[in-house]
Parts: sequence; C-alpha cells; structure tokens
Amino acid sequence: GDPLSMKKEKERLRVGDIAVSKAGHDAGRLYVVVSELNDDFVLVCDGKYRKSDNPKTKRRKHLVFAAKSGIEDGEAADAAIAGAIKQYRSQEE
Repeated sequence: GDPLSMKKEKERLRVGDIAVSKAGHDAGRLYVVVSELNDDFVLVCDGKYRKSDNPKTKRRKHLVFAAKSGIEDGEAADAAIAGAIKQYRSQEE
C-alpha cells in the first residue's frame, strides 16, 4: 500500500474521537465526532454550544485528532459528550 494513504487511514477520525478544530471561527475548540459523513466530512458536537440535535459539519482536514473519548455511540447524550471533553481538558492541564 501507498504509505500516504496508510497514514491517512491511521489518522482518520472515527465516531467518539475528540478533535480540535484548527480552522474557522471555532479554531481551538474541542469536539467529539458523532458521525462520519464521507471521506471529507464528519459531524461533531461539544455537548454545550453545539448540541447533538444540531451537530456541526466539519471538514476532516480542519480537525486534529486529540484523544479517544470513550464514547462509541454517535447517539451519545450531550452530557456525556461535554463530560468527555471536560475530562480531556483537565488531563491536558
């Protein structure tokens, strides 16, 4: 296999991943991936500003993988999503 596509596959965001936005007015904000739309886009929410009933569509390339949230289900409650992000933040500091 082509090393670049292998690398891409490894870095591919999956449902439940915590990711940092690196572009747009929300740069630096943490999100949890709740759905993979296609090769270019995922749906994200943070459980607080961006709730799971209105997830944000983000380009994969505008997100950087931060951690696994432990959430495996895209139907996770906002509280669980916000909690995972909060926990990740507290580990980072």
